Amino acid sequence: MIMIIGVLIGAAVAVAAALTPVVTSGSPSATRGPERSEATLRQTAQAGLDSYSGGSYGDFWDLWSTQAQTAVAREEYVRLFQLCPQPVPDVRFTITAVTVGGDTAKVQAGRLNDTTDFDFLFEGDAWRYVPPAEELQEYRAKSVDQLAQQRQTAGTCGAASPPSPSTPATPPG
Repeated sequence: MIMIIGVLIGAAVAVAAALTPVVTSGSPSATRGPERSEATLRQTAQAGLDSYSGGSYGDFWDLWSTQAQTAVAREEYVRLFQLCPQPVPDVRFTITAVTVGGDTAKVQAGRLNDTTDFDFLFEGDAWRYVPPAEELQEYRAKSVDQLAQQRQTAGTCGAASPPSPSTPATPPG
């Protein structure tokens, strides 16, 4: 459900971004240095999405904007996925479109038959992910345990990873 809401918000933001003219100065480097480039955004987004799809949720959270990080602590975000694993683990996202407009950008990426828009903000000399407003509101309004329970009830959790095999106990001898 969160992903559907995120897609709807992303679509609304994409329309707003498409209707907002991009103002540039006479010098292309004045508004768009190499770190603000589409290539840099694409590289940052792919690394972040790879972290998420590979289960490195803390690394993905590290990519969030400063304001977004205030919605949920890193440790709690990681714990959420321990309680409710993503439904499609280890399937990489493929970036299909990138749109840069000043300090904001949109990355469209998909995996399997699902395409999602991801918002980014240029902050502190780097591109940072901005989760959908509804998602951030959920993190602020509910505990991770409540969110995990809600997702489990909705059937949006994947299978938990099997416990790692432990070394069999050696009988005393």
